[in-house]
Amino acid sequence: MRAFLDDDFILENDSARILYHKYAKDEPIFDFHNHLSPQEIFENKSLGNLANAWLDHDHYKWRAMRAFGVSEELITGHIRKDGSVKSDEERGGKDAVLKADYERYLAFVRTLQHCVGNPLYHWSHLELARYFGINEPLTEKNAEDVWNKCNELLARPDFGPRGLLEKMGVKELCTTDDPLDSLEWHKKIAADWKSVKVLPSFRPDLIVNAESPDFPSYILRLQEMDGKRIMELSDMMEAIARRMDYFKENGSVVSDHSLESDFYLPARYEDASYIFQKAWIGKKLTREELAKYKGWILPELGKLYAQKGFVMQIHIGALRDNNRAMFDAAGKNIGEDSLNDFNFAPQIGAVLNSIYSAEPGARTILYNLNPKDNEALATMAANFRNCQAGPAWWFNDHKDGIEEQIRVYSRTSVLGRYVGMLTDSRSFLSYPRHEYFRRILCNYIGSLVEKGEFPWDEESLGKMVRAICYKNSEDFFFNR
Repeated sequence: MRAFLDDDFILENDSARILYHKYAKDEPIFDFHNHLSPQEIFENKSLGNLANAWLDHDHYKWRAMRAFGVSEELITGHIRKDGSVKSDEERGGKDAVLKADYERYLAFVRTLQHCVGNPLYHWSHLELARYFGINEPLTEKNAEDVWNKCNELLARPDFGPRGLLEKMGVKELCTTDDPLDSLEWHKKIAADWKSVKVLPSFRPDLIVNAESPDFPSYILRLQEMDGKRIMELSDMMEAIARRMDYFKENGSVVSDHSLESDFYLPARYEDASYIFQKAWIGKKLTREELAKYKGWILPELGKLYAQKGFVMQIHIGALRDNNRAMFDAAGKNIGEDSLNDFNFAPQIGAVLNSIYSAEPGARTILYNLNPKDNEALATMAANFRNCQAGPAWWFNDHKDGIEEQIRVYSRTSVLGRYVGMLTDSRSFLSYPRHEYFRRILCNYIGSLVEKGEFPWDEESLGKMVRAICYKNSEDFFFNR
């Protein structure tokens, strides 16, 4: 029986061990999609205690605790509906807060003991090991010692957000940002800190989601920020193009979209413009009108991204905010989302065909949340040059899901061009997930070698592994 989380964790053969320890382990990280706060990175304040660092914004952990029956007060009771953390005063003072945070932490520890097969168990222990030097399994018996040691380290200046990123070898990361963001914090980081590039990503959810009740006010805000009057759809697109230029000036190399229901029907500009006008005055759109609007605007955005040198990320298949009572009580992004199930292959094919027909140099990455769509999306991506099926996303981000995603990518494309891993996380402690991916990748390749299904050429395979871990993503996003 092997020890838990030893040096060869997940690595099942000599080939895998050589590839990981010699070639993958020490490669830098380009985290091209996450939800970290640029303000927190700039301010570089202490994350607080271990409950703050682990539980304040991590819906993966909240979801597990809720499934284990933990009281909601110990999960999101400290969070306002807008996602911000309540002040010490609101929570009864510092002593009361520390006691409550320890109870939250203990509730998670109890939950974790039952998470057999859940990636949280691996992630959490990798975080304890890589950041805090704690290698023994976390239990209720040693929970207090772990709490005290982690809190002592978290109080040190080198355990602030910047120090944590540097410890994991992060060289570039891309946050997720609204087109109307001032990018104030990105500018301050760029002027103040050179160790890690913190780049914005262009995420125009409210431009695409014309069904949102916030759509009219958002277009008004865009008009005010742009300084030019928006009369019709073409005016909005020109304003959006100028916002893209602003993001590019501040280092952005990527956009991001989340598509959660039908997103394509063919439409002429005149049709899309009429639907835009209807949505802007707050009228309800039909399902067909919404699909036509999105079917026009997504390709047009894709063409603009290509012209301006952005990679277009497309995430497909989340079904969000399913528990209405929890949404009303605690807001969005609290762990009440799941897989959607709709057939979108012809729709994404039409969007990509429109983009690449006009802009052959476009670069896109496609992510699916429902694993039934793995093959469909991977084979669709392979139809277009510089279009990739992305890393295992969200509910697929576990050992089985990563292995399957790598297998699908391998048999439908060229593994040596794969762009690797991302965190998609709100936590500064999430970067050992890159190690998790790298171990799984090396074990996959090593297993093929050991079974005689691929020849052992250490130099060639080592170079490929290094590229997948870092260089491929840097080359792809910076168009090198």
